[in-house]
Amino acid sequence: MKTRQSYHTIEDFLISHPLTVDVEVEDEWSGSFPVKGVEMAATILFAELPDYYRLSFSLQTNEMLVYVNNFLAWINKAVETLGCCVLHRYLDHAVMLVFSAKFGSNDPFRDALCTARWMGENDVLRFSPCIGIASGVVTAGFTGIPKQYSAAVFGKPVVLAAAYAGAKPKGDYAMRITVADEEWGEKTIEEVFPPVEYDDPEQGRIKQPRTWELGRRRDIDLALAGRLSVRDIASFIHWMPEHSAEKKAGTWFDEIKRQGYYRDPFD
Repeated sequence: MKTRQSYHTIEDFLISHPLTVDVEVEDEWSGSFPVKGVEMAATILFAELPDYYRLSFSLQTNEMLVYVNNFLAWINKAVETLGCCVLHRYLDHAVMLVFSAKFGSNDPFRDALCTARWMGENDVLRFSPCIGIASGVVTAGFTGIPKQYSAAVFGKPVVLAAAYAGAKPKGDYAMRITVADEEWGEKTIEEVFPPVEYDDPEQGRIKQPRTWELGRRRDIDLALAGRLSVRDIASFIHWMPEHSAEKKAGTWFDEIKRQGYYRDPFD
């Protein structure tokens, strides 16, 4: 069994792990630049906020700041609860989780699915992220210019996971996870998402009804990749709207102003 490694960021992992490529390139036009990274097999979970652009128009700028940081804190809670992955912030409207044996995962694809399931079953604030999951070889490496380096993850699984997240099917689902049909294979929803069981003082051992459904195979068209077959796993349990992060963003910002932590720059 793999031992879980405590890497908080991709940068943390790269600093503390032997690199698989470590060289300084001297280009005649661009000058000198480093190529430093780690190539590995991994599963990428790409979680995208579907309402990001709508909220950018409907919320105040500071309310949007509250909303995004609330989302990142919620994602980080999933990482801390389940482990075996590293959170990599991709864009303000999306995050990427990297699962690999190098982070202690015995089965990166299943661990990614379990993490996505946790999100769907703990989405009290109704972020309802669209999730894509893809596996393969990636390279985590440093990018940037001297004194301004950061880390990034490259590879086909990154692009595919993002594309799967954006390949929205029709339906009144609360949350949706999309994966390649080939990677899902012959798995059943009962096998991967077994019903939650708990002890009731009056009824004994209780098994909750199934809340996830496996969709039929469908084809999507991707630039360069062509037509790909995917499967959707969807939850149809909608959380109560009064607890939504959208409403709470306004409530939190009102409280910030009330307590004097906001100074209007236009006064």
